[in-house]
Amino acid sequence: MKSPKLFFVLIISVVLLIPSLNVAQASREKPVVYVNNQKMDIYAVVSTIGVTYVPFRPIFEKLNMTVTWDNIKKSVKATNGSTTITLTNNSYIAYVNDKEVKLLEPPVYDPYDKLLYVNLRFVAESTGATVDWSKNETDANINITNPNLK
Repeated sequence: MKSPKLFFVLIISVVLLIPSLNVAQASREKPVVYVNNQKMDIYAVVSTIGVTYVPFRPIFEKLNMTVTWDNIKKSVKATNGSTTITLTNNSYIAYVNDKEVKLLEPPVYDPYDKLLYVNLRFVAESTGATVDWSKNETDANINITNPNLK
């Protein structure tokens, strides 16, 4: 008689534990992004191989870059005094100051929200920033520190 009760308690415990695991995992897959200790109001998502994607315009503008969007090519060009970054939808090749750079995953254009999502680490580091991931069991933060920003 004890065996069926124990089995039932185990099953109930596992079923009750699964939702909390999903919440923790979902929150770590959607990290909060900070630039020079200021929280950004952007949607970030982590791909299956660990690349964090964000909408291009808010991150480039936060890094004091001027943004040009080419809707035909679905490409973005961002510039500041010393850096120019060019990214194109579904292209594994990016350009930083006209030098070709291979990407782990390409930028992705979402036709529903009409946004190009770009690799956050690549963009930040291309502007001279450092990127620090901090995560615990329930959430994750990405801290970008760029000494070139005022």
